[in-house]
Amino acid sequence: MLSATQVKAVVFELDGILVDTANDICHAAEEMLSDLRLPSLRSEHVRDWIGDGSEKLVHRILSRKIDGIVPDPVFRIGSALFMKAYQRRNHEGASLFEGVEACLHQLRRRKIPMAVVTNQATAQANEILTVLGIRSHFSLVLGRDALQEPKPSADGLLEAALLLQLKPEQLLLVGGSVNDVNASRAAHCSVVCVSHGYNYGIDIRKSAPDIVVDSLAELPVYLNQNKRRTTKPRSVRKVTSKAGKEKR
Repeated sequence: MLSATQVKAVVFELDGILVDTANDICHAAEEMLSDLRLPSLRSEHVRDWIGDGSEKLVHRILSRKIDGIVPDPVFRIGSALFMKAYQRRNHEGASLFEGVEACLHQLRRRKIPMAVVTNQATAQANEILTVLGIRSHFSLVLGRDALQEPKPSADGLLEAALLLQLKPEQLLLVGGSVNDVNASRAAHCSVVCVSHGYNYGIDIRKSAPDIVVDSLAELPVYLNQNKRRTTKPRSVRKVTSKAGKEKR
């Protein structure tokens, strides 16, 4: 359970949490399918398949199944076309979710260190954060290529804790998918999920995170309220008068 007094740093996922990248991803998927002369897909399907890195996403789009895998030669061609189309977008369709800037400014004002751990490539994640003007808020950004195992492994959270010189249980993960919940449980840290995260079209509440918020603007408010509730009441000093009676 989340304890605000225990939280010493906040770690964010990127896609679907800080940044809505679905528009660019859906456009890249459509271009890839068009180049391969394959039927198009509804953007809702593509959006529901985001969250496990570009390799799995390309397999899902080409096979039209969330657990689908296509032959390696087909995947290599499709992946090259997808990445070329995505890079050509230059994050044109990426945007910050409502409440993100307010949340980051509040946490920074409180001098709470922040990091990003994502299944995106590190360079790509840094580029998106820079383009949208929020890179300076984060002490570190760890992408899939910087880690041994992506989420749902706890590797990213453990690495972030090590670099921030904290214990894993002192981190708060802010995510939006079952992968984020599972990673936090494996790392023994708390997890807050946003209701708009990319979670395969499934309500994140079913994964039982510690808290679900509709906007990141709620996060600093909740942490502040929770901290006040968990703060020990001030002790009342007893003073004994010369007459031997206690005064408060």
